[in-house]
Amino acid sequence: MRMQATANAGARLDRLPISSFHRRIMWLIGIGMFFDGFDIYVAATVLGATLRSGFSTMGQNAQFVSVTFLGMMLGSFLTGFLGDRYGRRFTYQANLAIFGLASIAAAFAPSMRSLILLRFVMGAGLGAENVVGYATMTEFVPPQARGKWLGLISVFVVAGLPVTALLGTLIIPRFGWRIMFVLGGLGALVVWHLRKALPESPRWLESIGRTQEADAILRARRAEISYTG
Repeated sequence: MRMQATANAGARLDRLPISSFHRRIMWLIGIGMFFDGFDIYVAATVLGATLRSGFSTMGQNAQFVSVTFLGMMLGSFLTGFLGDRYGRRFTYQANLAIFGLASIAAAFAPSMRSLILLRFVMGAGLGAENVVGYATMTEFVPPQARGKWLGLISVFVVAGLPVTALLGTLIIPRFGWRIMFVLGGLGALVVWHLRKALPESPRWLESIGRTQEADAILRARRAEISYTG
């Protein structure tokens, strides 16, 4: 049986009209990006509480913030290589699992030193999510709508700030700062579960020679649009 030489994935994806498929991707990627923003901004609410309770010092709080961005830098750098090697789907699921599990572990940190170490791990997942979220949307959304949809993804990220501030104001005085990490971690793991239904990027599949898989995904998307249209 002759192997298909090309799936023409890029052109076929770009010709797909905006549909429920694109909206489903936007919501699942966007909610993951929301928890990315939630976890970045959580320092503003958590560190004040750890300082007041004596769990941390000013110097340790500065280290917490520094390792967050150091981890994000490392995660952002590595995720491009991992995405090209193992696929977009693997990468966006792996980074959610990393910062989700690390966030839950942070809620049980016995010392500020342990929390700082876990924050570095969380930062790596956060940096990876930020890169792969935008990249995934770019690969699926056609060029004529790409700017608007990437702008919507940015809204999800920025929305994490007021939500984190509001929840911190309402929850920390009653339940303590650890609950903020639980909320962020559980949210990320729920999104990880929901994202399992998302397909791999046909563009990436075609780039590594898996043209039949790319073609099958594209045919399924076209059939879905035709059925719902």
